[in-house]
Amino acid sequence: MHPAHQTPVLKNGSHSKEKEKIEDPAEQAGALNDKYLRLMAEFDNYKRRSGQERDRLIEAADEQLIKELIEVRENFERAFASKDQGNKFVLGMKLNYAKLNSILQKHGLEAYGERGSKFDPEIHEAVLCAPSESMPDSHISDVLERGYTVKGKIVKHAKVAVSSGKPEHDEVL
Repeated sequence: MHPAHQTPVLKNGSHSKEKEKIEDPAEQAGALNDKYLRLMAEFDNYKRRSGQERDRLIEAADEQLIKELIEVRENFERAFASKDQGNKFVLGMKLNYAKLNSILQKHGLEAYGERGSKFDPEIHEAVLCAPSESMPDSHISDVLERGYTVKGKIVKHAKVAVSSGKPEHDEVL
């Protein structure tokens, strides 16, 4: 045997591997069980802390969005309380609508479902299908309700009418 592969000999003549070995199998099993239980407790604590942190982040994001929407709500309240319900009122409503849209877009909301686009059953809900003079087959002829995504995830499917192509005209003889 090569000298580099030999176990070191101690002064008392015994061979030494590291002092990790426990002689009694029951003690060894107890130590491993204790180690396992500690690891499981640490993992449970990690899961609990991670969940709490995720909940705090969601709460903070919700709070930020609500603060921005409160401003729009207050603008609506002022507009409804105004004595002038004419052109200024309409202008105020348009400004509030624009402000609301900008807040929603800032938070990742995007609308979809345009007249004339190709029908996709993955993102559109066909409410009716009818012939159309102006739309080719399998294209959206009318948008009944727009669809919305938030950061690429669909939160509301678009409800649309789908063209079945040009109507067939029966010639009368």
